[in-house]
Amino acid sequence: MHKRIGKKGRSGSWISILLVSWLLAIALPSAVWAAEKPYPNKSINMIVPYAPASGADLGSKIMADKMTEFLGQPIVSVYKPGGGGSLGAAFAAKAKPDGYTVLVGSVSPVVLSPIVKNLDYKLEDFVILGTYSKIPLWLAVKKEARWNTLKEFVEDAKKNPGKFSISTFGKLTAVDFVLELLNKHAGIKLVNVPYKSSGEALTALLGGHAEGAMVSGASGHLEAGNVRILAVADEQRLEGLPDVPTFRDFGYPIVVTSHYSFCFPKGTPPKVADRFFDAQKKAVERYPKEIKSGLRKVEQWADFRSLEESRKIFKEADELFAKLAKELGVSVR
Repeated sequence: MHKRIGKKGRSGSWISILLVSWLLAIALPSAVWAAEKPYPNKSINMIVPYAPASGADLGSKIMADKMTEFLGQPIVSVYKPGGGGSLGAAFAAKAKPDGYTVLVGSVSPVVLSPIVKNLDYKLEDFVILGTYSKIPLWLAVKKEARWNTLKEFVEDAKKNPGKFSISTFGKLTAVDFVLELLNKHAGIKLVNVPYKSSGEALTALLGGHAEGAMVSGASGHLEAGNVRILAVADEQRLEGLPDVPTFRDFGYPIVVTSHYSFCFPKGTPPKVADRFFDAQKKAVERYPKEIKSGLRKVEQWADFRSLEESRKIFKEADELFAKLAKELGVSVR
């Protein structure tokens, strides 16, 4: 037996339908608006894979400070040192690809580490977002050290095989490769003493715990006059430092360069990556002198490249280090 629905029941049903329709009319545009909320709408975590005061830290802060103006949100440094930069790189590679985790990338953690270590990431797991600087890899000694040239240093090292300690920012890193190539070509045995960053490696040098430091940049110590550079692993002498010779000037075919680039994890939406890169580009265009001078104070050379150019640079570095790793017998590929 069916019950009849009275006028009151029917009107109540219509009221319910109208109420639901009204709520949907309000909720749907809000949901669409939330889904299309412009990027970024909160702070961005910048993963620094080395300790504070490292080249990665100092240079990225200069860029981040200027980029904030164009992003409308702060970029916050998050330190994850260790493993020659691979711990921070691994963290960033596995982060949610939403544009709120960006790695301060360079050749050592992004390219070299996956070639010589069994890691759960590789170069292809990152979106390279244009380079912003180039940092020299060089051999530094204390300013008052008894060696005035690389030639004198090598001659002394030959007389003391295995007794010269060289502080670096890690084993199986770009500077470790430069060190091993110098050992090979000069016929010497320098011992790698690894630290968590170039800053820590230089502190060890200045504290008398190493004869030299094979580092990237000099964390301000060159500017301060605390260290002297014996040789740089570049194709030619650096702009502004004409008195700093290359390894090639001494007959050693050692050329290993390193660029810094912000990197998103693979899968980050292209429009998000483009938005971040655009902020970087606008910062460089508006503040070229401030960025260039700021980077030079921490021994980095401004080198802003397009997305295509930067990805080519990292791809070529991958090919170079794969070749060197096989020559030195340390490749895991």
